[in-house]
Amino acid sequence: MTAQAEPLAADAPPAAAARLSLGGQMGYGVGQIAGQIFRDIPSLLLLFFLTNVVGMDVALAGAAIFLPKLVFGVGSDFAAGMLSDRFKARMPRRYWLLIGAVLAPVALNLLFRVPEDGNALRVAWVVMTFSLYMMVFATFSVPYLAIAGELASNERQRTVLMAWRLVFTAVGVLIAGAVAPALVEHFGGGMGGYQQMAMVLSVIASGSLLLAFFGIGHRADGARGGPALPPLKLGAMGGLFAKRRFASLFAANFLQLTGSGMGYATMLYFLTYQSGRADALQVIGIIIVCACVGIIAAQPMWVWVAGRFGKPAAFIAGSVIYSLSYMVWLALADQPIEVAYLLAFTAAIGNSGWTVIGFSLLADIAADDSEHSGLYSAAWIAADKIAFALGGTLLTGLVLSAFGFDAARAVAGLPQSESAVLGVGLAFGLIPPLLTLTGAAIIGIWGRKYPSVG
Repeated sequence: MTAQAEPLAADAPPAAAARLSLGGQMGYGVGQIAGQIFRDIPSLLLLFFLTNVVGMDVALAGAAIFLPKLVFGVGSDFAAGMLSDRFKARMPRRYWLLIGAVLAPVALNLLFRVPEDGNALRVAWVVMTFSLYMMVFATFSVPYLAIAGELASNERQRTVLMAWRLVFTAVGVLIAGAVAPALVEHFGGGMGGYQQMAMVLSVIASGSLLLAFFGIGHRADGARGGPALPPLKLGAMGGLFAKRRFASLFAANFLQLTGSGMGYATMLYFLTYQSGRADALQVIGIIIVCACVGIIAAQPMWVWVAGRFGKPAAFIAGSVIYSLSYMVWLALADQPIEVAYLLAFTAAIGNSGWTVIGFSLLADIAADDSEHSGLYSAAWIAADKIAFALGGTLLTGLVLSAFGFDAARAVAGLPQSESAVLGVGLAFGLIPPLLTLTGAAIIGIWGRKYPSVG
């Protein structure tokens, strides 16, 4: 197949394979709880913690989080991908989950123990501890995603497996987005409340990785002591993006994750300053519960839509639902909070659509090039981390700073200027939908060019 005619989804006939057991599907999916905790805690709570509890400048705090993700996040992801590819015959990928189970509590707890004195020391602490956090995250998140292609060997199985992954994503979102803020409140708020919360969540994250390790069992281990290991090829990373179907999927996913990161990171700001909620930490817990219900309830629908209309159509439909939900939410910011609960539910339905279909398309691509499945996973996870950090910390910090958000007033509990409130609204309800729809347009172009895709 020439590069010019390479479709978005694999068009090779699906391989015949035994149906993956329910236990295998759930055993794989439960590991995503740890991944979601590690992904969402920095995005939802860390920037707010640094500005409204520690008192750091919002742009400086955003940069201190983004730079480690850009440098250590990408480097660690590709290192984990290459190493898990090279040594998979001697050390199956699921054993990387054990490494993560041991190191995850250390990384998560250090993140919220920011020194109280000296702005330079605070910035240095955030950069160093978040760099460690990114390296630990890579040790389990990249091999975990690559395991999916080894557990399921045809397109439908991979979609179903990723649907289970999204079910446990909802559990992780619930823990990170609802349980974590409640724990902060339960432990008295402030620095101590966040530290106690981190201790509880570190135990949950470690436990989920152990459950996944034993739940997956030997299904994805493959043959031990297989053929000679291929040499590490750094050029293989760049070669991934020469493949058009992966490059287009990657670009769409990156744009959408950037927007999603902005919406997620600004939610507490939006509730506090646009909706005027003094109880934002309590309200966001209910919002996250509504979102989790939407994610779980939507999975059978998206599996059916992908099978009936094709994966690109399902991807686009999810993107449109997500985008419209956020734009309506912005327009109705001053309405009763029940409106926010409903829109969080519909936004989650849309988000879960483009997310599960994106993972399924990635698994299809990686299955056609199993020698580099770890690299595909590394690139995907790196995009997730960079885009979510770009949107959720750096761009959010820059937008809020540009519109005059004042961290000192936030710590003192004082209202922000009208300009700052406007910036919060744009970062929450307008920029994320525009980025998401742009990503959907990329998939739409490929879907029209190759109508049989999916």
